[in-house]
Amino acid sequence: MLLTYIAAYFITLSSIQTRKQQRILVYVIISTAILISIIAILKQLDINPFPWWDYPGYNNSFAGPYVNRNHMAGFLDMAIPMLTVLFITRQRSLEITTGMILVIIFLLTSQAFTLSRGGWVSTITAILFIAGVLLAQKDYVHKKVILTIGISVTIISLFILSSLPVVQRITTLTQQDPVDTLSSRIRCWQGAIDQIKENLMIGTGPDSFAVEYPAYQLPGYAVLFRYAHNDYLHFISETGILLIPIMIFTLFCFFRSGFQKLTSHSRQKRGFALGAMAGVFAILIHSFSDFNLNIPANALLFSILAGIAVQDSMKSHNKPISQA
Repeated sequence: MLLTYIAAYFITLSSIQTRKQQRILVYVIISTAILISIIAILKQLDINPFPWWDYPGYNNSFAGPYVNRNHMAGFLDMAIPMLTVLFITRQRSLEITTGMILVIIFLLTSQAFTLSRGGWVSTITAILFIAGVLLAQKDYVHKKVILTIGISVTIISLFILSSLPVVQRITTLTQQDPVDTLSSRIRCWQGAIDQIKENLMIGTGPDSFAVEYPAYQLPGYAVLFRYAHNDYLHFISETGILLIPIMIFTLFCFFRSGFQKLTSHSRQKRGFALGAMAGVFAILIHSFSDFNLNIPANALLFSILAGIAVQDSMKSHNKPISQA
């Protein structure tokens, strides 16, 4: 699967040659987020037109085509910023702008209904990332608009969350499903850390966590963890601590290239780079408490967003995209 994600990254770099192709790719990402949200709603209404997405024992959660609601939240983490930045890529009619606002509200509502704490935090962080970058730009002339949008999104989010069992969800972190609690995840992380200590340099091998972890899992659980519920611990346990400097260097190069695109004269390039960076940043935050990057659909989107963010920096001679 790793080769698939690498291929998706380089296909994004090499195949998206025009501004129109960039927009189509972003529209596909947003449309996919809308589709999985609609599927989640239909499943909540006991209407599932796709039997292969029927998961006995998991159908009560707002997860769409996913088994785990946290993974649907992870996809929305990355898609919502791409929709948000469409406001700054070009001027649009009042009708289109209104429609975009309604879609954002719809996706934010879907994110709220996932009841994923990691999804809430990551989405809010991504929006704050976008707002912070725009407000920090001296030549950005719509700072009042950004502040207004930011405040509006915050109010709307609080209104949506106030209608859900959020208070109960937050205050019962240690009383929910025994596998989905803060205490259980901390104990899972402790076991993963023990596994890393025993295999410090080279890890236990790719895709070996589910096989090797049972020897390190702390007692007291009726089930065996297949994932570390922390992508960083999961991958380090399989590949060793040498992955840490590689990850840090890769992320440094990624964000440096992404921020370089923000100096472009093209609003579309700036907007898509910012949205892609915000989406990547969101899933990096979410990965501290879940295993979204072990889910093929989310890892694939992560790779595509990485390609969008750095595309013009790595291929500056691509004239069709570099035009304003």
